[in-house]
Amino acid sequence: MAEEFDIALPHDDQTERAVLGAIFLDPSVTDLVLNILKPDDFFNRKHRIIYEAILELIEEGKEIDPLILINHLDAKGKLENIGGKNYIALIGNDAAPPNVVETLAQQLKEKAIARNLILVAKNIIEKSKKVRDVNQLIEEAETQIFQLNEDRTVTLYYDIKDVIKETLHIINELSKKETIITGIPSGFYDIDRLTTGFHPGDLVIIAARPAMGKTSFALSILHNISVLEKRPAAFFSLEMSKEQIAMRLLSLETRIKLKDIRSGFLSPEKLQKLTEKAAEISKSPLFIDDTASISILDLRAKARRLKRERDIQLIVVDYLQLMRSHRRTENRQQEVAEISRGLKALAKELNIPVISLAQLSRQAEMRADKRPQLADLRESGCLTGDTLVINADTGELHQIKDLIGKQFYTLSMDENLKLVRSFVSRVFYSGRKKVYLLKTRTGREIKASANHPFFKLEGWCRLDQLKIGDKIAVPRVINTGSKISLSDEEIILIAHLLGDGCILPRQPYHYTSEDIENINTVSEVVRKLFGIKPRIVKQENWYHLYLPSPYKLTHKKKYPITYWFEKLGIKRVRSFEKEIPSCIFSLTKEKISLFLKHLWATDGSIAFGKTGEKERISIYYSTTSKTFAHQLQHLLLKFGILAVIRKSKKGSYRPSYNIHIYGKQNQEIFLKEIGCFGKRGRIIEELVDLLSKKKENPNIDTIPKEVWTYHIDKIRNISWRELAKKLDMSYCGSSLLKNSVSRKRLLKIANILNTALLYKLANSDLLWDEIVEIKELGIEDVYDMTVEQTHNFVANDIIVHNSIEQDADLVMFIHRPEYYKKNPTPEEEGLAEIIIAKQRNGPTGVVNLAFIKEITRFENLAKTTSPVVEEKEIETRDTIEDELGENLDFLNEEDIAEI
Repeated sequence: MAEEFDIALPHDDQTERAVLGAIFLDPSVTDLVLNILKPDDFFNRKHRIIYEAILELIEEGKEIDPLILINHLDAKGKLENIGGKNYIALIGNDAAPPNVVETLAQQLKEKAIARNLILVAKNIIEKSKKVRDVNQLIEEAETQIFQLNEDRTVTLYYDIKDVIKETLHIINELSKKETIITGIPSGFYDIDRLTTGFHPGDLVIIAARPAMGKTSFALSILHNISVLEKRPAAFFSLEMSKEQIAMRLLSLETRIKLKDIRSGFLSPEKLQKLTEKAAEISKSPLFIDDTASISILDLRAKARRLKRERDIQLIVVDYLQLMRSHRRTENRQQEVAEISRGLKALAKELNIPVISLAQLSRQAEMRADKRPQLADLRESGCLTGDTLVINADTGELHQIKDLIGKQFYTLSMDENLKLVRSFVSRVFYSGRKKVYLLKTRTGREIKASANHPFFKLEGWCRLDQLKIGDKIAVPRVINTGSKISLSDEEIILIAHLLGDGCILPRQPYHYTSEDIENINTVSEVVRKLFGIKPRIVKQENWYHLYLPSPYKLTHKKKYPITYWFEKLGIKRVRSFEKEIPSCIFSLTKEKISLFLKHLWATDGSIAFGKTGEKERISIYYSTTSKTFAHQLQHLLLKFGILAVIRKSKKGSYRPSYNIHIYGKQNQEIFLKEIGCFGKRGRIIEELVDLLSKKKENPNIDTIPKEVWTYHIDKIRNISWRELAKKLDMSYCGSSLLKNSVSRKRLLKIANILNTALLYKLANSDLLWDEIVEIKELGIEDVYDMTVEQTHNFVANDIIVHNSIEQDADLVMFIHRPEYYKKNPTPEEEGLAEIIIAKQRNGPTGVVNLAFIKEITRFENLAKTTSPVVEEKEIETRDTIEDELGENLDFLNEEDIAEI
């Protein structure tokens, strides 16, 4: 924060109070201020706190009122930090008139940018004194300046009347053209018919597997645009040198084989032709930059200069994956997405089309049909269709395949390692891929493709780079909204019937329990809910409670419990097929507690015993349904209870899945917040007292030992011996690095070293779960999602990365069938399919071109013709102009005259 560095930095305390006071005086100016200022733009720490509180109130949908603000600050424990109620009153007295608030906010923004520029400059000066890598320092400086430039951008809005007027003007001008091409023509007629050319502000992706001719296709386009049509263009080549590019241009222009040009063995006639064509190409306004591994920031700087000095009309980049981002990202997928967004921003800024070549993943070649798909362009993995995703607003769990085409909020991990509500902009099918089963120590399972990233302590890591023993992040707590309201009686009955009920088609409905309290409770709720008069049959050590229908059943009139099950989506199945219904996940935490309390009274266990001299508390639930076990594990996470699923099998019986609750903290939460109904719950009070005297085992929820080398060692400014002393530990050399770290100890280390990263780890919402199995399964349909901002989500209660959508307006793939066949047909030889897979403002389709391998040149097929406007279209021009004129009634005469 600026205030903590230097009081002499540019600021204006009075203007800050004036803007805040204006929000108190007239809340209607709030949106205007929000569009300009961020909390860090306030120099005074008190004002930052107040502005942050205002933003919190807005997010909660509350009014901006001084009294409400005071109460909010007080509740957050921040009122005294800003000087109490009197300071709020002082700000109200300094309020600026609403008509000058925008000007004052802009002044504050300018001062904030000036402060940050000073701080950046100071930082650069200090680092320059001890720099080892000057290139890295330049990159850091560019990144910081770039971020400041982005920060000063204020989004504008436009009156629809002005937008419509400008649009009609464009349409009128287009109607006078004698061709359907409204952008820059590629020179390939069928492509131009579909796309109407490359348009200003568009990002175009041309993607293919290696050897398909990406660069050749791009150079063929540049040849048509810059050499033949003399339009200024820039080619940024990260793969080939400028000499190699020149040779290819000479080959496709002269039609002399590329290998002959490279070898230099040319006849006098060919050499003469080459010399003549070289002179022609030299006159072309084509500019080449062959800087390897160029950053997006460098490219943007060079492109701006070329636009300013040479008025370039098109940029081609070869190719996307070879570029570097100007800022650090968590993984390569995010870096490529960052570059893609940078190229799109460049296209908009310069108002010209930007074409970026891209290399596709091997996934296309794994399919029988080798033709590329959009999914091949994304640098991400995929999950099988049965993967469960959380709806953060309702708590429901949905299979990812059922969410295609939907937008919603889910849970994801933010930069502070907390689980937050995040927007899902897209869910999509990604084709068929080979998938692997990953299992963890706590019993979690997920099926994913080899390249799907999971989060380790050191960052995101692909599944095929993980190994048994690695620890990945999973949630240690789940917080969601709720939408379902069920009565206590309904919740209690669902719990008991799921646990010990027999609700099957063509069988008498009944409930079995050894606990008469359970029998009496079920008897009472079915009477109240459905008017059923149950019948109790006692056997040796248990009771059967039969639940006859209160009315006569017919083929049109169903049993009341049947109607109720169908309404709630509860399946009438055997115990090994049972599932917890969706409605339970949408209940409030208090209602879920009631459900679990009664569920535990069926097949749950709460016991106390001794193992040798050690007293042992055992809490678990047993089921033969694997799905049920994972659902129960998930529900316990809503209380922050970390449960472990253990599978057991005896003889020829079905396997049993036991959900165990280990550790003092987990057991205390369960006993105090959930408990158990009936006779099993009578021991709870005694166990709570026993747990209060026990010490917590810190080894259940720890930070992996890699934290010592990946984080602590890199940021420590004291010796290991001194650190051990401050931790009240005996120094034990390198053995210190062989053990995981408890959250409590890591928090202490964070305070000693004064580092936010370790603090985040110590207070994270993550459990580090050990991988116990990775197994290849086979080919399956797979899916993925795009999560805005955080780019990850919780799937099957495991943190996974998402797919980041490309920013392209137009995506074209190159496919040459002959490449994949030993004996291609005559029609396939020399044929290249250009697949237009995505076009934001036009149709998709496939265009066939000729590919001449010897000269690496793409050409129109002989039958294609130039897409000029036909006579019939020309004849309609007058009609178009008349219609435009007749439909401008909403504009005044001056507006019409302009058009």
